[in-house]
Amino acid sequence: MTTESKVGKLGDIKKIIKDGDKVAVGGSWLGGHPMAIIREIIRSNIKNLTAITVVGSIDIDLLVGAGCLSRLMFSFVSMEAFGLAPNFRRAIEKEGLPYDEITGLAVIIGLEAGGRNMPFLPYRGPFGSDLVKYRPEFYKEIKCPFTGEALIAAAAIVPDVAIIHATRADHTGNVQIEGTSGTDVEMMRAAKKRIVSVEEIVSPEEIRRNPYKTKIPKFQVDMVIEAPMGAHPCACAPSYVFDPWHIMQYMQAAASPETFQQYLDHYVKKPEWEYLEAIGGIKQASILRRLAREVKFL
Repeated sequence: MTTESKVGKLGDIKKIIKDGDKVAVGGSWLGGHPMAIIREIIRSNIKNLTAITVVGSIDIDLLVGAGCLSRLMFSFVSMEAFGLAPNFRRAIEKEGLPYDEITGLAVIIGLEAGGRNMPFLPYRGPFGSDLVKYRPEFYKEIKCPFTGEALIAAAAIVPDVAIIHATRADHTGNVQIEGTSGTDVEMMRAAKKRIVSVEEIVSPEEIRRNPYKTKIPKFQVDMVIEAPMGAHPCACAPSYVFDPWHIMQYMQAAASPETFQQYLDHYVKKPEWEYLEAIGGIKQASILRRLAREVKFL
């Protein structure tokens, strides 16, 4: 008996992600974002997306700058020590991008509700915040039917598609994540369709050797794509660190729409293998992998 393969190529994402979809983007801060898929969305000219992120960074900034989004749901978007996300800031402050800013915990609870096929889930907060007043479509004040305690109901979030990047998977879609998984697991449970890019596709026997690393089972995956360095320029712990040299270059390019367009032309609007060559190829990948190996935890 053979098991159906879910292995696809980057160019196949158009079979799942459609114009106008709500897309949950995995990763957090400058780690674990599905950057190869993000670049392919831009190459494929997929538009009018609603992106859903908890802690976004260059992934969201790229999608905003490339004109792929018609709306953004977020808790936080930042380039960390490298500064504010330039395209994101321009879009919010000057270009009128519609957005839904809600707390990170509310996004997580909303995704958990979606994954459990519930209309909402309750939690203690955010009392005292104007978010409840200004975002009634996401927050409702309720009372516990058992104790009478005042609670907040967070509405379910059900993305059309979730995209994440992980360490490895087998051809059937069993996905292993090393390091932090952020909200990737919650996104995958809640979404209607799911795409995972991975550093490598391995045999089912390899997956079974370390079953505790399997965070996402095959029945929650619709497509798996082998994309080495697929989180670049973000980190993919413990395989490689984020690329500070490239991120600094990105920040300079994203400072204006004109120079950002040059960045897109040079790095993004080409096949993924050309992107990897342009950022330094095997040499740069080796540096980032070596730095990850040399990290010391105190």
